Amino acid sequence: MFRKLRLKFISIAASSVLLVLIIVLGSVNLITYNNTVSEIFTTLDFISKHSDAVLKEDEIAAIKDKEITPETQYETRYITVMVNNKGKLVNYDAEHIAAIDEAEMEEFVNFAINSNKDRGLYVYDNLSYAFLKTKIKENTKITVMDCTRNISTANFFVRFSIYTGILSMLLVVLILLVFARRVVEPYVKNAEAQKQFITNASHELKTPLAVISANTEVIEMINGKSEWTESTVKQVGRMSELISQLVVLSRLEERQDMVLVDVDMSEEVNSVLTSFKSIGETEEISFSSEVQSDVHVQADQKGLRELVNILVDNAVKYCDENGTVSVSLTKKGKNACLVVSNDYSQGDGVDYKRFFDRFYREDQSHNSEKKGYGIGLSMAESLVRMFKGKISVAYKKPVISFTVII
Repeated sequence: MFRKLRLKFISIAASSVLLVLIIVLGSVNLITYNNTVSEIFTTLDFISKHSDAVLKEDEIAAIKDKEITPETQYETRYITVMVNNKGKLVNYDAEHIAAIDEAEMEEFVNFAINSNKDRGLYVYDNLSYAFLKTKIKENTKITVMDCTRNISTANFFVRFSIYTGILSMLLVVLILLVFARRVVEPYVKNAEAQKQFITNASHELKTPLAVISANTEVIEMINGKSEWTESTVKQVGRMSELISQLVVLSRLEERQDMVLVDVDMSEEVNSVLTSFKSIGETEEISFSSEVQSDVHVQADQKGLRELVNILVDNAVKYCDENGTVSVSLTKKGKNACLVVSNDYSQGDGVDYKRFFDRFYREDQSHNSEKKGYGIGLSMAESLVRMFKGKISVAYKKPVISFTVII
């Protein structure tokens, strides 16, 4: 149990940190990349407008708040090309770039002309370029700028973030491995203490109950039966049953190494239904069953029968007078689906999320007219969890249904 909880704590904590890192580093990288692209196109727009002119004082004043300077047009590597409406080259200026020769010029121009966008980024010969198309009278001016340095910086930041994230995760996992034991150990000790208390208390209570039962029998032998002795015997029986269920539940939770084998679930369900038919007649309850044959699951045979018994017993116990208990077992893909339903007209407004809580009963007064202690469904959930399945409850007036997927 300790190892399982420790691993669960580490996985949850590590997953949480990983999610935070992905969100934070992803957001930072996205913002950085968007800023880089924005800076590229701001520079490209500036180059396109001022590549063939000397800036005046008012133009210099207008760009003071931008991330460019009057020297940008001289320190940036770019070419400008003028093409007519037919896509024919009119003239070009390649004095500010050395990576593109005349043979490649046509390829650059064709890429920009064929693009549906007025601006964009592309990679050529492992170098990054940005282009901008500007309409000038009957011609189109195409400015192509080398932005390899900008894109490389953004890519470096991405790689740095990935390495930082991986290193951070390794450190987090290492820290969790060191401190997980201290975090989980108090909980494990508390859980073990509770289980041990239940076991010890159960054994200690059996002795006085046995004495009370024996004394009651002696009183009945001497004075005969009375409503008081019958009530005592009844309550002793209820207490003994409660103790037995508590011991069974405690042992179930301790069995972390249950071996699951192939079990014919159809046979187990039919066996339980047969045992409840006489009870149904006594309680004036109708039974309806639809059990698909040859449905097999990986489970513990005794545990599986106990699971079905708990659900059917619960359905009979809380079924409306003259109501119907329905049991269905079908095969869905690789899973078996067991649905146990019963008429329950008073099911509105009930907190079904708490049905699997230990000692929970919908009747808050815990009226003894309804046999049970609120342990059965908790045992059912423990069994389903050991079979690596799922159990759920749903209410659709006037029927309440428990569904088990194994």
